[in-house]
This record gives sequence, C-alpha cells and structure tokens, in this order.
Amino acid sequence: MTQVAGQAVPVVAHGTDCAAGHMTLARLGSLLIACMLGLVCSPVAAVAQNSTSDAQLIVRSTGVSGMAPVAFDLNQKSTQRFALILGNGDYDNVGDLPNAVADARLLAQTLRQSDYTVSEHYDLNKRGFEAVMREMLFEVEFGAEVLVFYAGHGVQVGGRNYILPTDSNVTSVYDLPFETVSLQSILALASSRARSVVAILDSCRENPFPDKELSVNLDGVPASVRNGFNTQESPINSLIVFSTSPGAVALDGVGDNSPFTEAMVEAISARPEASFDDLLKDIRRNVYQSTGQRQLPWQSSSLIEPVYLARQEGQSAWRVDTAAANVAEGQKALPIAVTGTLNPKVRVGLNLTSQHTSPAGLTLLSHPSAGRIEVQREGRLLEVPQNAALRADDMANLYYRPASQIVHAGVGTAGTLSDRFDIGSVSGRQSVDVALTVDPCDREAGDHLDPEGVGFAVYPNEIDLEAALAACTAAVAGDPKSGRFQYQLGRVFLASGKIDAAEAAYLKARDLAHTRAFQGLGLLEIARVEATKGRLSGRASERAISFFAAGVARGDPYAYHSLGLQLLRYPTSGAEQLRGFELLSRALELGHTFSMNALGLYFLDESGAHYDPKRGLRYLQGSAARDDIYGIANMGFVAANGLAGEPKDAELARDLFEQAAAGGHPTAPTSLGRLYIGGALQSGADAVQAVKWYDEGLKRGDSWGGANAAWVITNRTPAGFALHDAAMRAAKSATLRNPQARKAALEILTGLSAKALDGGAQALMRDLGVDIEIDGSFGPQSRQKLEEFLLVTGRSIPASRQDRLMVLAQIFWERSKFRVDLF
Repeated sequence: MTQVAGQAVPVVAHGTDCAAGHMTLARLGSLLIACMLGLVCSPVAAVAQNSTSDAQLIVRSTGVSGMAPVAFDLNQKSTQRFALILGNGDYDNVGDLPNAVADARLLAQTLRQSDYTVSEHYDLNKRGFEAVMREMLFEVEFGAEVLVFYAGHGVQVGGRNYILPTDSNVTSVYDLPFETVSLQSILALASSRARSVVAILDSCRENPFPDKELSVNLDGVPASVRNGFNTQESPINSLIVFSTSPGAVALDGVGDNSPFTEAMVEAISARPEASFDDLLKDIRRNVYQSTGQRQLPWQSSSLIEPVYLARQEGQSAWRVDTAAANVAEGQKALPIAVTGTLNPKVRVGLNLTSQHTSPAGLTLLSHPSAGRIEVQREGRLLEVPQNAALRADDMANLYYRPASQIVHAGVGTAGTLSDRFDIGSVSGRQSVDVALTVDPCDREAGDHLDPEGVGFAVYPNEIDLEAALAACTAAVAGDPKSGRFQYQLGRVFLASGKIDAAEAAYLKARDLAHTRAFQGLGLLEIARVEATKGRLSGRASERAISFFAAGVARGDPYAYHSLGLQLLRYPTSGAEQLRGFELLSRALELGHTFSMNALGLYFLDESGAHYDPKRGLRYLQGSAARDDIYGIANMGFVAANGLAGEPKDAELARDLFEQAAAGGHPTAPTSLGRLYIGGALQSGADAVQAVKWYDEGLKRGDSWGGANAAWVITNRTPAGFALHDAAMRAAKSATLRNPQARKAALEILTGLSAKALDGGAQALMRDLGVDIEIDGSFGPQSRQKLEEFLLVTGRSIPASRQDRLMVLAQIFWERSKFRVDLF
C-alpha cells in the first residue's frame, strides 16, 4: 500500500490483475525495485489523478534514501507535528561537549510551545540510539511533519555523515556500523512515515578520531574520518540544516548555548509567522556575524511546502485553565479507573466524562509518568500540555499513549501497565488510574520491531504453539478489526505449518494497514516451498520480493532485512547488490541482529567477490553480543573452523553450538554432531552422541542431519543402531530440498542391502503410526499393511524398495512438519 496523507491507499489486490487502474503485485514489485535502484520515480513533486478529485501528491524518490516510494497528499493537513530531540554531551572516550544537552533542551522547550509532540533523549549510547530510531516506527503517525535535532559529535567518512553515540570508540577499521549512527538511516526511516522532514545538525565539532580510517561501502575500501559534515542530498519535501558549512567546525560559543542554536531559537521567537526556510536567512546572517565570520550555517533543501516551527496563527491551540490548575489537593475526589487492553493508543475521553464529578471543562493537571495524553483535532494528533483546558468535542478523540521506551521494555511479570495522571475543573480535581493489561496474544506471539506492536515479542522458536493459538484466536474474535492480532495469529499458523491459514490472517492484517503483514506474506511465499522441501537455495520468487518491497515502503526493519538479503545474495545487477547491502545496513542500525549475521556470513564467504574475514567476524560478534542464537551459532562455526584468523577451539565451539541449539537454532544440532564425530573434542570421537545431535538437526528440518546420521550408522556402527536406521534417516534426508545433502543420502541408500532398505521402510511405517515389526523382511504381512496405509493417503504401491522408502519419507514430512520459520 502507498500512504497518502496518512490514509492507506491500496495499489495491489491479492496478487491478481485488477481493473480500474490497480496493478498486479508482481508489477508493483518491479516498480518498487526499479525505484529503489533509481531507475524510475521522479524525485520531484508529482500530480496524480484521483477517481473523485485531483490530489496534489509528493512522491518521495528512493534513489537517495534507499526506500521504496511513499506518497502524501498536500491538500490534506499533516497528521502530527513530531520532534525528535537528541543531545549528546557526556562522552566516554572522546571530548565532552558542554553545550550540546543545553542546546537540545532549549529547542525542545521552544517546539513544545508550538504544539509539537516532543520526544527528548540525552547522552545516548549506541544501543540507546537504536531504541530511539525504533521509537520513530511506533510514535510517528503516517503523514506527520517530523523534525529531528541533534547536538553532539559528528563526522564524515567516505562522503557520508555519521553522528557519534556517547560510547563511540573506534579501534578497528570495521567499527563503523557498531560505533556510529548514519544520518542517512535516520532520514530514510523518518521519510518512510513523514510527509515532510526537517533535520537540524548542530554537531560539527573537532573530529575526535583524526587518525582513523573506516570501511564504509560494500567494497570495504577504508576512508578517513574527517571534520564536520559533508553535503547531503535530502529526500523529497525535506530540509537538512547544518550548523556550519561542509567540512568546517562549529563553535561552542561563550554562553550556555551554541551560536547556531541560540540564533535559531531567537529567529523562531522573533518571526513566528515565517516559514523555517525563510528564517534560515536570518539564522545564517546572525551566526556569521556573531562568530566573527568563522561559521556559516548550511542547508540542503527539497521542500515543496512551507514548514513552520512556530504556530502560524500566533496563538496556542490550548487555553490554560488557571482556576482548575489551582484547585487544592484536599478537593480531590475518588480516583477514576481506566482499564482495558494495552494498545499503542487507548481511548480514554468518554471514560473520563462519564466518571468525573463535573464532566464539563476538563483540564489536564498533570502528565502521566509512563505515557502522554493526546487528542485528535481535525485529523491531527496533538499532545495535550499540562493545565490545558479540553473542549467538549475533544472527549470522543482523547487518547492515552504509552511511551514506547516504557512499553518496549515490558510491563513486568504482572502483565499490566500502570500509570496515573490528574484532571480537574473549577469544581474538583481527580486522579485517573490507568491499568492496561497485556493481551495474551501479544505476550505469546508479538513480533520484534513491529511498528504497530505493543513492545512484547518472541522469536519464532519461542512461540508456544498451543498457548499462542488459543490466545490469538480469542483476541481476533474479541477484536476482529485489530491488524496486530490478525498478524500475530498468522505468525502462529506459520509456526504450525498451516500455510493457507497464515496467509488468510496476514491478508486480513494487511487490509487493516498492519505494516508487518507484508513481511509475513513474503515469508509465506518462501515457506510454501520450504514446508516439504527444506531450506530454500537461490532467489525467492518475485511475488515474495514484491511483498518485502511493500514492507520497505512502510519503513519495516524486517522488510529491510528480507529484501536486502535477497538483493545482496542473488542480485541481477551490481546496483541491486549495493542496494541490498544498504538495506541490511539500515536494518542493522535499528538493532536487527539477523542483518548482522547475514553481512557477517557474506564477508566470510571465501568464494564471494567481497571476501573480508575480519569484517565478517565483526558483524558476527555484534550479533552474538546481543544474545542472538544465530550469531552465537555463527561464532561457534568460526571457533570450530578457525576462521577470520581466530584459533580453532572445539570446546568453545561446542559451548556456543549448545547454547544456540537450546534456543531453537535449526542447524546448531548438526554442527554439534560434526564436532562429536570429528574427534576434535577432548573426549574424543563419540558416534552415539553424534547421531543424537544429527537426529535433532533432522527433526528441525536440516537435511544434513539425516545424511550425516546415516553415514555414521553405516560406517561407524554406533551401539544401539542398525543399518535399517541408516536407511530411514537417509530417506528422510533425501526428500528434503538441500541438493548436496540429498545427493549424499541417495549414495548411502544405493550402498545399503535389500534387508536394510526393507527395515528402513518398516521403521518409517512405525514412525507413521503403523503397528509393524521391524525385521528387514518385507513379506506379505508388511505389504498388506503398507497397501492399507497408502490407500488412506491416496497413493499407489511404489515399484521399488527405494521408491517405497522415498514415498514413506515424503508422507512423514507432510505429517511431521518442522518449523520452517526458523530457517
């Protein structure tokens, strides 16, 4: 879907050809991919025809930002004014900046008085920046005006601009993704949701890493860390303002604030009726003069509509009720109770008017501690300031919004978010006690980094299928219009191997404008193939890629990862591969460990054009440090094989693989089997333990687990296993997708005796619930039971022993589906 002025406008319809100007999903995917490569999509304002009226649209090109196109209607009012204010002054490893936090606080105060919803953050480390960037996914409304202000250290590397978290410490050429934050990523994320973006950077101080070089692009060529910021292209309808000219250093000034921030706030106050574009002339002149011609602010603009940092009307949207604000504490009435389910926004207005002693003229006397109060007026969401008098018509659209940083951290074992704020009027004052309970569906099946989620998340391997199915079925029945519940139900169906049911739920979620649904639909396209054939090798279908591209258009970090992985691994051009790297890097900056793993393995591939083992290792270390089971397993692989210059350490590899396997990693058990059969462990070779782990890998859908277990049983004769056990495992492996493992399994089957093959068939039949003796002699009784069993499945009697094994193995996987969502 394309977003137009905050409303979802469908451009696809279930992947089929559509009349009346709609396009097929495959065609949409082609356009999105082409646009991402800069091949189509005008970077200027476009005029589109609506079926009922002319709509003035801006279509934001992704040739600069790496995002698929997003359109907004300029005829409609923006949905929100949102300011993200960032100030870093207290650094761990580089010089402190005394004015940075004061500058950020000063602008935050100014914007809050101009009806901006202001989110302030100070002295952020790298993990803190990741959380704040994710906050934009949760708190910025589609169609908003977004302003981002950053005061702190900033540098340029390879012509790109980066800001420095407080814990930045560049010691390796490969540290860039883990020690800095890309300005380009912040702009791209904001522009996927906002109709206009203003980014203000008061951060060009002395370069704290003057002698360092860092790898920036896919080619890995190191570039010097340089002073200040470089010129930066801006997405359509955006403005980037730098406190000084390219490559120059900004001054701290002599007071509490920098010359730039001081001049900016003075200009906003002096001419509140002027657009920010116009104010920049005054700001430039004042900064240039006050710094003795040493500092000249710079800008890069593609604005096609004016942006105002002060109220155009010159007066507040709010009336301050001083009488209600002065009501004595002793006049409080009993608290009002607001209860319900935890949601991104909870409607509270009607509840307040029904319970308040004086429903007319309510005033917000104190803010909630774990959220904020908002009201929607004429399509725009406004944060309600303290002591603001609410209008009677506000009550139907008054909301409590939990703060994302509170909710994302969870609400504790009690499963309830508790908060309190005060309201009142001239006749009384009351507290409002908010108690929002986490729906069991969110707790059992919530997804990570879900833009419309509520902060609870489990990985696919952590889903308790029975509990999650019951919880989400009930949630959907209670609130069928919730895209979040529909999506989470789809996750449960996918984890259960119920592909068609998952698709139906994801389509409903998509139609309810749930962002993550596009990612789910793309994964389903892959899962259809993998469900009975094992792990997919090669590029996904264009239909799957189209869904991922639609998710990218809405700023979903999981879609960044999925589409980026496809383009990086299976590109159709060099430009497409570069775009894949950029999308994965963008997901990484949001803390997405899957992208860290993908990039790590890419650079560790000796056969690849960009083989750089030390660089690959740095990505894997970043993932493992965040307790990701895939990163941990990958570090086990490094230790087991002595990759990237690291010493071989079988004991460390075993510990890492066991940790990953305990977390549900699909191939870590097979890696453990290899360690045990290889004899590298201090305990020596152990065939029984090897088969045990190989079997666990096969159970999870890793076909090498079956092929390797069959080889060990055939060649090492571990105690407790017979040759028919090898035949059964080889057949299971040979009916999965992995072509190399399939070939190895078929070679084992070819070398086994007729008795082993017949015993393997009997063992498979027993696995399938047939009461049969395993004697290796497939006589009349066995054939009769096979015929009866196959009759129920609609299959005929196979012609050969090996065919018999393969048919039974296929039925086994149809009935014992593994977790395709783990691969």
